[in-house]
Amino acid sequence: MAKRVLSILLVLSLFVFVLAGCSTSKTTTDEGTDSTTDTQTDTPTDTDDEETEGFAFTGYPMDAKDVKLTWWVGHGFTLHESYASYEESPFHSGLSEHVGVDIEWQFPTAGTDGAQAFNLMLASDTLPDIFYWNVMRDAERYIDEGVIRDLTEYMPKYSPAYYKFIQSNEIYDKSMKTDSGKYYGYGFFREDGGWNDTYQGPVVRQDWLDELGLESPETISDWDNVLRAFNEKYGAVLTFPWYRFKSTGISGAFGAYGAIDFQLYIDDNGKVQLAQAQEEWKNYMAKLNEWWKTGLLDQDVMTTDDDIARTKALNGVVGLSYTSMGQLTNWISDANSAGTGAKWVGLQYPKGDDGTLSMVFGGYGIGEGISVITTSCPDEKLEIAMRVLDYAYTDEGHLYWNFGTKGVTWDYDENGEVAYTELVTEDPDGLNNAIAKYSGSVWSGSCIQATKLLYLKNSEESIKANDLWFYPNEEVTAKWKLTNGITLTVEESNELDDLVSAISTYVSEKAVNYITGEESFDGFNDYVAQLDKMGLQRVLEIYQGAYDRFMAR
Repeated sequence: MAKRVLSILLVLSLFVFVLAGCSTSKTTTDEGTDSTTDTQTDTPTDTDDEETEGFAFTGYPMDAKDVKLTWWVGHGFTLHESYASYEESPFHSGLSEHVGVDIEWQFPTAGTDGAQAFNLMLASDTLPDIFYWNVMRDAERYIDEGVIRDLTEYMPKYSPAYYKFIQSNEIYDKSMKTDSGKYYGYGFFREDGGWNDTYQGPVVRQDWLDELGLESPETISDWDNVLRAFNEKYGAVLTFPWYRFKSTGISGAFGAYGAIDFQLYIDDNGKVQLAQAQEEWKNYMAKLNEWWKTGLLDQDVMTTDDDIARTKALNGVVGLSYTSMGQLTNWISDANSAGTGAKWVGLQYPKGDDGTLSMVFGGYGIGEGISVITTSCPDEKLEIAMRVLDYAYTDEGHLYWNFGTKGVTWDYDENGEVAYTELVTEDPDGLNNAIAKYSGSVWSGSCIQATKLLYLKNSEESIKANDLWFYPNEEVTAKWKLTNGITLTVEESNELDDLVSAISTYVSEKAVNYITGEESFDGFNDYVAQLDKMGLQRVLEIYQGAYDRFMAR
C-alpha cells in the first residue's frame, strides 16, 4: 500500500507531461485480409515447462472461460455512451468471446476526471489485473514500486505477435521498453505512422473563398486577409475546438513549437527546449492577440469544444478554422443535411511570410496510452492475460479491434476489401457513432489502428485534408517531438513533480493573458527569467538526460 500511495503522489507529473490515411503499402492476402504488417502472426509458440498450470494455448478463442481478468481502461476504448454496462457493449463483450476469457471491464464513472479516477484506482486495495493509461514515462518507477510487472522474460513466448511487431521497427522497440531494457506493456500504434498521427489541421469554407474571389491562404498575411474578408462579408470569426488548438495550433508559421499547453520539443541540435520560453512563441502569441483585439478571433474560443465548434460551423459563425479529420467529416455532413451550401475543405498549414514552417501537429504513430499487467495478476493467470493482450496484434485480432466481428459488422466486398454491413452503415446514430460502438481502435487502445478504418469512417474531402496536412510537411511532423517512449527514473520523477506542475500552470496562465491582452509583451523577458527561477533549466536537464538515454537504447 505504501508503494501505491507513493505512486499517487508522483503520478501527477504524468498528466502534465502528456500533452492526445492513405494506404501506402497495404496489400490484400488471398483470404481478403488486409495485410497491415508482415509481423503479425496467429501461430502459437512453445512455452515449454513455463505454461500456465492446467492451460495450454492452442489458438483463439482460448479454453479459459473459467478465468476472469479485470481490465481498467481510463480513456480511448472506454464504454460507449449508448450502453450502461460492458455486458451491453458489442466491442467489450465481443472481445471476451473472441479471446475465450471472461473479462470484467472497469471504467471511470461518466463525467469523472480521468487522472483522478486513475489515482483512485491506483490507491485501491486490489489493483485490476490490467490497466490502460498514460504511464510510459513512469514505467520504470511503477516496476520498481511493485505496481506493474516486468514482462521481458515472457513477452516472446506469451505475446509472440506483439513482440514480433515491435521488433519490426526500431522506434517501436525503443518506445515499448524502459532504459534498462524492460518490456512492460502493450502500446497504441497508428498503422501508417505519420499520416494517421497528423489527423488535425486548418480548414476553410471554399465556397466563401470562391464568392469573394480569394485564393486559398498560404501565409500568415494571407490568413489576415481572409479573416478580415470573411468577417466583413459574413460576420465570421476564427474559432476552433480549444483543446485541439492549444497544444500546437499553427505555431510552426512563426518558427515556434507549441501554443498554450506546456510543450517540450527537440530543437535542430537535438536539445530539449520549452516552446513557451522562445522568442518565436512570443511572436505567435502576439499574432493571436492581434486577432483577438480586432475581433477576428472568437472571444469564446477558450471554452469552445468539438460540439460547440460544430454548431458554429453549421451556423456560419466560422469560415477559417482548425479541427480534426473526423470533425471535418461531421461539418461536411451537417452542411449537406441542412443544405447550407457550405463547402468545407482542408487547408495547408500556413507558413510565415518568409516561408517558415518549423512544425505541424503530428508524431511517430505511437500513442500515449499503454496496457500493463499489474502485480495483482497472479502467476497462474499471467500467460492468459498476455495472450489476451497479444490478440489485438494478430491478423484476426487486428480486424476485430478495428472493425468488429466478421459477418456481423463487416465482411469482404467483391474486391476483397473490408466493408461495413448495414448494421453499421444504417445505424440511426450515424456512421461515426456506430463505428465507435464496435471498434476499440477509434480513439486509442492496445492495438494497431488501421488506416482502412479512417478511410471508411471519414469523407473523401476529409481524407484529402489529411493528405494536405501531412504529405507536404513530412519532414517537420515528428522530428521535433519528444517521443512518448522516454522513461524517467524514480528520482527524476520525484524531482520533476512540483517543478513541472508549477511551470505548466504558469505557462498556461501567461499564454491566455498574452492572447487576451491582460499581459504586456514588454514583460516577456521577465516571464522567461521567472521560468528559470522556477527551475526550468533543471527540468530541461532531466528531460535531456531521458531523451539521450532513449536515443541510446
